[in-house]
Amino acid sequence: HGFWMKDMRFSIDIIWLDSEYHIVDVKKDATPASYPEIFWPARPARYVVEVPAGFFDEHHLKAGDVVEILK
Repeated sequence: HGFWMKDMRFSIDIIWLDSEYHIVDVKKDATPASYPEIFWPARPARYVVEVPAGFFDEHHLKAGDVVEILK
């Protein structure tokens, strides 16, 4: 799951998760100005969550944490 910021208007944190929702990598503060750079996780991932820039640090997340997905 590679991501770029083409046509984005605001910065985001990109959080990659494995199949059990463990955080495997994060790209903090991906900015629109970073286009055409593509962001890839350092480890294989099954899911990705895009959140407002700063979310990862504000919620004191770290690699290995489990993200709960509410349905």
